[in-house]
Amino acid sequence: MSELLKLVRDLGNKATAIVGMTKNVGKTVTFNYLVDELVKNGIVAGLVSAGYDGERFDRLTLKEKPRIYAPKGSYVATAEACFEASEAVLELLERSTYSTPLGAVYLGRVLRPGKVELAGPGSVSGLRGLMAKMQGYGAGKLLVDGAINRLASASPSVTEATILATGASLGPTMSDVIRKTVFRAALLNTPAVDDNQLFAAAREGLNEGKAVLICCEGSAYRAEPIKASLPLLAAAEMISRHGKDTAAFVFGGALVDKNLRDILRLFGEPPVVIVEDATRMFISPDEYYRFINLGGRIMVLNRLNLIAITLNPTDPMGQDYDPHMFLEKMSEALKPQPVFDLKLEAG
Repeated sequence: MSELLKLVRDLGNKATAIVGMTKNVGKTVTFNYLVDELVKNGIVAGLVSAGYDGERFDRLTLKEKPRIYAPKGSYVATAEACFEASEAVLELLERSTYSTPLGAVYLGRVLRPGKVELAGPGSVSGLRGLMAKMQGYGAGKLLVDGAINRLASASPSVTEATILATGASLGPTMSDVIRKTVFRAALLNTPAVDDNQLFAAAREGLNEGKAVLICCEGSAYRAEPIKASLPLLAAAEMISRHGKDTAAFVFGGALVDKNLRDILRLFGEPPVVIVEDATRMFISPDEYYRFINLGGRIMVLNRLNLIAITLNPTDPMGQDYDPHMFLEKMSEALKPQPVFDLKLEAG
C-alpha cells in the first residue's frame, strides 16, 4: 500500500478532495492514482466532481486533457450528458434532483471499466447529498475532484481531508512555484479557534447574522450579529462598528484583502479574524503576510485537513524541473507536510 493511500485509508470511511492549484499540475493524475490504489486494496470508490470545466482539450496545448478512470464496481455521480457519453459502461441507479448545465446528475455503478467525465454541482449541499447517496449504495471511499477556484470540494462541511496538487505550470520559476504553494498551504492549514467561549460566541452569532462583531465583557464575550442582506455588506458594517472592546471579527462569507487593510488601519494590534473555514479566504500573499507580521491572527471555526501535496515537475507550455530537485526543495519548504511526486515514486 502506497504512503499516500495510507494517509487516505487512515481517515476511515470519509471523503477526500483532490484540489489543483491551476491547470496542468497533475490533479487528475493524483485522482487516478488513488482510484488505482483503492482497486488494488479492495476498496470500492465513489467518484464525484465539484462542478465541471467543460474542456476535453487544453486550450493552450490543444492536447487531450486526462480523464478520470472508473474501475468496475465503483460508483459515479455525473451529469446526464457525461453519463451517456461515458467510455465506461454504467448502470443507472438513480436520477438525482441535483442539476448542472449539462443536465441532471445521474448516479451509476460501473459495469465495465473505462474513462468518464465527472460533472457535478458546485454547491456544498449538492455535493453532500450525492456523497451520502453513493455511500448508501455501497461506496467505501469517496474521492471528490476539484480545483482551486472550486474550493467547495475542500470545505470541511463536504470532505474530511484534502490533497493539494501543484506543479511547474503554477509560475515562471521554481522559487515562484514554491512560494505560491507554501502560501496556499498556509491558508489551508489555518488553525481552528482554540478558545471555547470565543468559538461559542462566533458560532451563535453566525446563526443570526452574516457577520459577527465580538466584544469583551470582562472575562466573557458578547456577540453582535450583523444582519445585512449580503455577507460583504455585513463585513463592512461589522468593521465600522469596531470599538476598544472589540475582540474578534467573524466573517460569515468571504475574507478579502480590503477587509484586512481596513482592520489594520483601525488597530495597532488587530483583533482576531475568524472565518467559517479556509475555503472562504480570497486574500493575496502580500496582504496576508503583512497582517500576520503586524501581529494579526486568522483562525477558522472548521479546520480543513490538508493531508498531502502532490507535484508535477513538468509544464507543457514552459520550463520543466528536475523531479528529484523539485521534490527535495518543495519538501523542505513545506516540512512537515507530506509531499509526493507520484510518477517519480512509480519509477
